[in-house]
Amino acid sequence: MFRLLFLFTPIVLSAQIPSSFEPKKIIIQDNVERYLFDYTQTDELGFNKMHAPVNWTEPIIEASFEIRGIVLNGTLGLEFKEGVELIEMDQGFKIPKGKRVRIFNGGKTELILIEILQPAYDSKRVKQFNSFD
Repeated sequence: MFRLLFLFTPIVLSAQIPSSFEPKKIIIQDNVERYLFDYTQTDELGFNKMHAPVNWTEPIIEASFEIRGIVLNGTLGLEFKEGVELIEMDQGFKIPKGKRVRIFNGGKTELILIEILQPAYDSKRVKQFNSFD
């Protein structure tokens, strides 16, 4: 007598959540044009890849979010009241929430970096200043 054994394979239903997505390209005009690829998905955490040319600088800002990241190419310049820090390729950086800083390209090549913002960027969370005082 033969017994037939049927193997039932469960059907797995998956949610329609994409595992990849296209970032938004944002062009920003500071003293020179730079651009970001914005991969942010929630208000709790911002995720950007920034490209900035030689001689780029932002004004002095104070952000109500923490900024962390890694330099992929070039040299990141961070100017604080206490002085200037230069962050080289493959080094990480942190800008504390509420700390006044001027962010700039401190090198002689294009600056490319990844930045993580917690919480995510919102223009209401950034103030501009003319000095560090």
